[in-house]
Amino acid sequence: MTGPLLASGREADVYALDSTRVLRRYRRDADVTAEAEAMRYLAGRGYPVPVVHEAAGRDMVMERLDGPTMLQAALAGDLSPADAAEQLADLLRRLHELPPWPGAPDATRILHLDLHADNVLLTARGPVVIDWCNVRAGDADLDTALSALIMAQVTLWDHPARALARTFLDAFLAVAPGDPRRMLDEAVALRRRQTATLTAGEIGELDTAAELVRR
Repeated sequence: MTGPLLASGREADVYALDSTRVLRRYRRDADVTAEAEAMRYLAGRGYPVPVVHEAAGRDMVMERLDGPTMLQAALAGDLSPADAAEQLADLLRRLHELPPWPGAPDATRILHLDLHADNVLLTARGPVVIDWCNVRAGDADLDTALSALIMAQVTLWDHPARALARTFLDAFLAVAPGDPRRMLDEAVALRRRQTATLTAGEIGELDTAAELVRR
């Protein structure tokens, strides 16, 4: 039996189960098996992800984490844009330094493909990356490009973080691993395909957002 609703994202809801566990449940048909396996692989190599207890169908039982998101901390003034950018860049760098799982193509890296300030929880054990539904192996620069593109999109939205996002984006581009512009066109194309989680207006702003990253 699920407890109270703790959070809702674009695709899933998170419910309390007890003091140490939560249930994340997709609102669409989904199979979380590959996502859970990737998280367990990453946890086994020391990367900061929630502990996965159970996973089946569209449900995943995970470690309950306490702490604000990176975005919440930045909006509250508890984390500067420069420090947030450094932390996000470091999380990408650490992820891309890990070997991909067995069977992945040679020279690929593990990609999150949605790593932004609202998908990092600042916990007592440090920053923890959540929401691994897009995880796959690929070119590391695509991952970095997507993080920059998402930040650039926020600067165009009617959003509480709009002003902060531009400073955050500039700071991130100065410290980001790899080349966040090399695969920017591919990142735009990938975001366009994510129509289930983006509005028509957000899709229409992608080219403008990409230009902010290029400049």
